[in-house]
Formats: sequence, C-alpha cells, structure tokens
Amino acid sequence: MIEDIKYKLNLLNSEKPSGRPQASVLIAILNFGKYIESPELIYTQRSSHLSTHSGEVSFPGGKVDEIDLNLFGTALRESNEEISLNSKDVTELGKLNYLISRHKIEVNPFVATVDHPQVLTPNEEIQEIFTVPLDFLLNPANIQREIIERQGGVWQVPSWNIKNQKIWGLTAMITVNFLNACFDANIEILEG
Repeated sequence: MIEDIKYKLNLLNSEKPSGRPQASVLIAILNFGKYIESPELIYTQRSSHLSTHSGEVSFPGGKVDEIDLNLFGTALRESNEEISLNSKDVTELGKLNYLISRHKIEVNPFVATVDHPQVLTPNEEIQEIFTVPLDFLLNPANIQREIIERQGGVWQVPSWNIKNQKIWGLTAMITVNFLNACFDANIEILEG
C-alpha cells in the first residue's frame, strides 16, 4: 500500500506556488504494528479558545516560518509543536496539490507514514488528538454531504462523523483529495 501511495503521489502535476502566504499540513498514516494491516490517519481538534478555526477538526500543521527548510519541514515542525510527533519517526511519501483556504492561505498537504509508536501530547492550540481508520473514510456509507460557500460558489462537500468529531470544510476537502489520488476513491465534490 505505501509504495502505491508514493507512486500515485509522484504522478500528480507539480504546481507553481500561488504567491499567497503558505502553510503545510501533515496527513500522517500510522504504519507500525496493527496499523500496517489497518492504517489510520491522525487528526486534531483545535482548541475552542483560538481566534481562527476554533474547535474545528484539522490535520496537524500551520504557516511557514523562516526557520523551515522547505514546506515539508513546516509540516514536521508544526506536527512536533502541536502533537509532539517525533520527526525522526516520519517518512515523507509525497505531496498533494495545494488548496487555498477561506483566509486566502495556500495549504500544502504532505502525506507521510509514522513508522514507530508515539506518545502524542497536544499543545495549547490542540484540544484533542484522534485517529480515523482509512477503511472508515473509504466506506461510502460513512460519507455525508455539507453545503459550503467557497470561491464565490456553493459546493456539496463530503464530511465524516466519528468519535464525536466532524471532519468537514477544508480538512474534508484535503481528505477527499488524498483518498481520490491515492486510493482511486472517486469521491465527488459537487457544485450547487
């Protein structure tokens, strides 16, 4: 599975930066022990006291800092800061095409494996850390539809409810792009 993901990510068109402020997120696939047969993704719920995206489900990540060597480095640094993910236990598989957030930030999703058990601890920005099985995300019966306004249009975007959490909005769109690119899921984001 991991080699297939790397291969499919390598097929994506390399794109030019948008010129907007940049951020990176990490789609972290647990890839050790029982997770080799039943992979799960790491998600976070942002703290309710934050000024933006408070209480929302997201992937670990954040804005580029001048100390970052590259965009993947941003995703690793932010994941370490937010959930104490040990960068040495992470293997980069590739990058999905970026999306522009509603705050006009270029969000670059990186796919990686977490190859060893972790003691994940949330910082003050994160309320909860949870994992979601890939099988759950890929099962069409678990997909619901949310209506969102984006880039001047109205869209029906997939969402998921699991563990008292709702994966929706930009995080759901990134999840859909990941599932479609790496698993040929054919999950549609519909206009109107």
